[in-house]
Amino acid sequence: MAAEQQLPLTGRVVGVTAHRRSEDQIAALERRGARVIHAPALKVEPVGEDAGLAASSRAMFDARPDLVLLTTGYGLRRWHDAAEAQGFDADLLLCLREAAVYVRGPKGRGAVRGLGLEDAGMSADETTEGLVDLVLAEHGGDLSGRTVGLQLHGIADVVQRRRLTDAGAKVLTVTPYRWASADDAGQVPVLVREAAAGRVDAVTFTAAPAVDALFSTAEEIGLHEELLGAFRRGMLAATVGPVTAAPLMELGIEPLVPERFRMGAMLKQLTDALAAPGATDRGPHQDPRQEPDQT
Repeated sequence: MAAEQQLPLTGRVVGVTAHRRSEDQIAALERRGARVIHAPALKVEPVGEDAGLAASSRAMFDARPDLVLLTTGYGLRRWHDAAEAQGFDADLLLCLREAAVYVRGPKGRGAVRGLGLEDAGMSADETTEGLVDLVLAEHGGDLSGRTVGLQLHGIADVVQRRRLTDAGAKVLTVTPYRWASADDAGQVPVLVREAAAGRVDAVTFTAAPAVDALFSTAEEIGLHEELLGAFRRGMLAATVGPVTAAPLMELGIEPLVPERFRMGAMLKQLTDALAAPGATDRGPHQDPRQEPDQT
């Protein structure tokens, strides 16, 4: 028992939203003494034989979009890989050559150039909102009669898509890497309820769409404000890097972001933060009146 008390995360409760490499993360946290609620919000599904992607791509190609907005470089590479696997790569390249292509950040620009193409512009702040801002500014806020192709990054950004349609555009979307509920996604509501009730010390995120999935679940079960409040009252959000941190910051949450964008660095930073003097004030496990939900 004495040895157990020396572990830096003894008594702490940490939610893990990752699907990929979750076993390594969970094992590392448990070695440090934490109790883990594993709630994989999302998982990446292979797209090589994705009929849905082929259909949405065909619809976009047939519409001959005037503009194409690319939200992630990874998304474009996956889209091209799927196109090669399914035989519509020539159509994809023709579509991108004929359209004005706008990118969200440097990785998107690099992916476009990797295909031998050039983009028409890049958002100033590497956000989808900034990307839409740029497109609207360059077209005087009026996209009437224009068709816009939008590459989504896992979860539809309803707000930004609505801004395009409100400006008069016809918007067609593709999702080159699809995010779907994991087999045990039933744990996501459990994590939301525990966090909202003040019984979770931290939640880790290794992909930005997992943030959206967690808060979407919270909204569905009527606990969005409670979850947001838990983070703002001191429940920590640990991320692997600035891209994953961005949607949290948009919600007014200040996440932990390690200097090295790696899972190991994220876990070390989180451990240091929870084990620091005074950190016990953050710990919801300190309330003896509340027993953790073991479901």
